[in-house]
Amino acid sequence: MAWEEYSRFFLGLAFVIALMYGLAYVVKKLGLDKKLRGATGVGGRLAVSDVLYLDPKRKLMLVRADAREYVILVSGEQVTVIDKLEGSA
Repeated sequence: MAWEEYSRFFLGLAFVIALMYGLAYVVKKLGLDKKLRGATGVGGRLAVSDVLYLDPKRKLMLVRADAREYVILVSGEQVTVIDKLEGSA
């Protein structure tokens, strides 16, 4: 009797986890995750093109805004613009 209850519990748990993964996949495929985070999407004027992690506290980001690109260093609470580039697009 105990094995039946354990197996039913684990099968139910696996089913619920599979439902969660399936829902996350559908939300990502429909692009709802970006809408929920407040991202503007493909037609937006602001986008992060690339990120390079230097160490756990610092990262370099290439950010596109309209026709310009900016290289930004983010370290903890401090943000520094390293370079401003004219976009090629």
